[in-house]
Amino acid sequence: MSRPLDRMCELPVRGAIDKEAGEFWVTNPFKMPSEGKNLSAFENNRLFMNVNGTSFVDASYGSMANIDSDSRSVVTADFNRDGRPDLLVGSVGGGPLRLFYNQLNAENSGGMVRISLRGTHSNRAAVGSRIEAWINDKKIVRDVFHQNGCMGQGPSVPVFGLGRSEKIDRLRVRWPTGTWQEFGTVPANSEIQITEGESEIVVTPVVGSF
Repeated sequence: MSRPLDRMCELPVRGAIDKEAGEFWVTNPFKMPSEGKNLSAFENNRLFMNVNGTSFVDASYGSMANIDSDSRSVVTADFNRDGRPDLLVGSVGGGPLRLFYNQLNAENSGGMVRISLRGTHSNRAAVGSRIEAWINDKKIVRDVFHQNGCMGQGPSVPVFGLGRSEKIDRLRVRWPTGTWQEFGTVPANSEIQITEGESEIVVTPVVGSF
């Protein structure tokens, strides 16, 4: 497919067309809808789960996310506020939005902390901040920004998975202004709100999680 800078440009066919294989040629891609042509390819979606940060396992079938649809956008967020990330999948061609709730066994899920930042000197959403969390002897870094994908955007609220740990031992925030703030212990399975320049954080238990 070619994308001419001139919307009126007509490009002649460049070679033989294998119609049996589903190939076609449109002299101007902007004419595709009026000619009833479609580049959509219906293939099963795939979902892979991270295994200890070293490999991935194909969980497409077990998760029931392997729908046969021309899906384009996916948003990861905790839609039912139970502490586990869910998936919102959108498909082209007028297809519906599908919401896949995370029903992973709670006993195997581990703890989590969701962190909301509120800028005062920085932008209110604190986009551009960096959060560093120490969990036991491991350091995890999250940058605050909206998750941008094809035809979709997710929330800018970082989530830290704690595994079997019951807390974050130490937390640091670098605001977009370049200023750092440091905080102490944060309990697992909670949502915390940090306001730029304030030393106290607001801790709210995540009800129904794990």
